[in-house]
Amino acid sequence: MRKLVEVTMPMKAFAGMMFAGLIILYMVSNIIYTFFTNTEVSYSIPFIFIMQGLLFVLIIAVLREVIFSDLLIKKWSFFKRISLFSISQIVLLVTCFLTFFAIPNEWAYLWLFTAIVLSLGVTVIFGISEIYYKKTGEWYTEALRVYKNAK
Repeated sequence: MRKLVEVTMPMKAFAGMMFAGLIILYMVSNIIYTFFTNTEVSYSIPFIFIMQGLLFVLIIAVLREVIFSDLLIKKWSFFKRISLFSISQIVLLVTCFLTFFAIPNEWAYLWLFTAIVLSLGVTVIFGISEIYYKKTGEWYTEALRVYKNAK
């Protein structure tokens, strides 16, 4: 039970943050979209969008946990992991594209735009954090080297 909680809690937190970001991004992109298309702003969110958004962020959260933890993949570099994560998000977005455009509706373009921006944002944030952690590791390694040489 403890292991289950250790695995699911980060996934739940990540999915919650992504879902909140998805809803906020959808509302902001809705306002921008209506500004450029001279249409009326619709502040309502379709129920199907919420369900698809939940499914979308849950799949991304599971992918993140599987790819970036040591559950299945033990000795991959971060570059390989982020590449696999990006490719899996592209496959997920293509699936969304094919699914959503089989059912015509007026908000599918906006939903896909929102999903693409969210996926790119997550990938960019992971890339920036990898650069930061690599630099921090170099600083600590240098500090340790100086400390060892001082003795």
